[in-house]
Amino acid sequence: MGRFAPLGRAAWWSPLRALLAVSWVFLGFAALAKANCALGRPDDSGVLRLNWDGNRQYTSFCYNDIVPLYGGRGLDRPGFVYDFSWVEGDLTRYMEYPVLAGIFQNIMGAIARNTYAVADRILPDVGWYFFLTALVMSVLWVATIRMVAELAGNRVWDTVLVAASPLVIMHAFTNWDIPSIFLAVSALLAARNRRFWLAGALIGLGTAFKLWPLFALGAYLTLAIRTRRFAPFARMAAAAAATWVVVNAPVYLRNPDAWGEFQRLNTERTWEWTTIYAVASRAFGWSGFDAAGATPTILNTVTLLLFAAGCVTTAAIGLAAPRQPRVAEIFFLTVGFFLLFNKVWSPQYSLWLVIPAVLALPRWRLLAAWMSVDALVWPILMWHMLGVDNKGLPGEFLNLVVIARDALIVAMMVLVVRQMLGRERDKVREAHAGCDPLLTRPEDWEVAAR
Repeated sequence: MGRFAPLGRAAWWSPLRALLAVSWVFLGFAALAKANCALGRPDDSGVLRLNWDGNRQYTSFCYNDIVPLYGGRGLDRPGFVYDFSWVEGDLTRYMEYPVLAGIFQNIMGAIARNTYAVADRILPDVGWYFFLTALVMSVLWVATIRMVAELAGNRVWDTVLVAASPLVIMHAFTNWDIPSIFLAVSALLAARNRRFWLAGALIGLGTAFKLWPLFALGAYLTLAIRTRRFAPFARMAAAAAATWVVVNAPVYLRNPDAWGEFQRLNTERTWEWTTIYAVASRAFGWSGFDAAGATPTILNTVTLLLFAAGCVTTAAIGLAAPRQPRVAEIFFLTVGFFLLFNKVWSPQYSLWLVIPAVLALPRWRLLAAWMSVDALVWPILMWHMLGVDNKGLPGEFLNLVVIARDALIVAMMVLVVRQMLGRERDKVREAHAGCDPLLTRPEDWEVAAR
């Protein structure tokens, strides 16, 4: 609890209530950070229209995908989102998000359209949609904080690193990542409570929302191989696969082209602005592995092989470690390797890493430094995207902050590996009598302590 904890004397401010209050405050900051891109001004007929004049999405770095995709993906009109299409050149385009993410957007669009009358004098329709979406995702984030506090166990105050993260201010409402984080953490808690079928189903739902929750299975597989106890992992894997199929099959059968848009886009797109490949291109004029304008086949292969090598390395360390590694340590390394080697690192993806990092390596100063530097990537990227001719930042500034971010993540990964190998102090184990709080419950810690 800490040597200054007033045990039994707090009439109201328990650790959990304090954490939830901090969460709401930082979510408020996150909404304000994006608000400049959700406001409007009246047109000639007095109707409020979205106002992005003066490149405000870049100059105030309030850009988010929620606002432009409201009209761009047909969410502002009735109908099923995966039936909506548009033409770009000779290509018919569809909603490019995984099925559950698209359905979530569809539902929020329907709610916004049917309730807009209450806000039509203060917000444009897309602004109302944005703030409703932010509200729903805020509720999910607060529920996530509640679960993280449970998983943190005897180190409950580590959760403040999640609740008060600068990345929450910058990226809580940049995209639709919070629901996938909610589902991934729900799966970790269900597995902790030995409800493996439920944990697998939640991983399947998370994977149907964003790909990354699938990586949690890698941690449980490593531990299953190490302990030779495969039944819990088999239940989780089977439930995850079945749930993913059940969610995806109706959309695939209804419109296979729309269902496959996510895979098509990820196959054909090149690297994103803040990846190691983009840094190399800006720094050295490198044109990439593939011919200009061609499908990045070699780049896709390289990123896949590098990530696979990272996963194999993580598993090998987990199997060779002198003591059983913790779930959070393996999960953190897997997500870290994916972000470092993937050709797409939309800056909001860093939110995925926050909870695994806090549960794996609760070093407050290091984690706060990483999250602060990582949050700076967004405004610098936005100012770079303005263009040098428009008083934007040159690429060297973006390269510098991206390299600093990556270096801090690599440093954290090295420390986690050293922790797994017993060469660094593991504060989490010490606080739980040598147990992994993601695999054991409070009664297990009491038995181990005795």
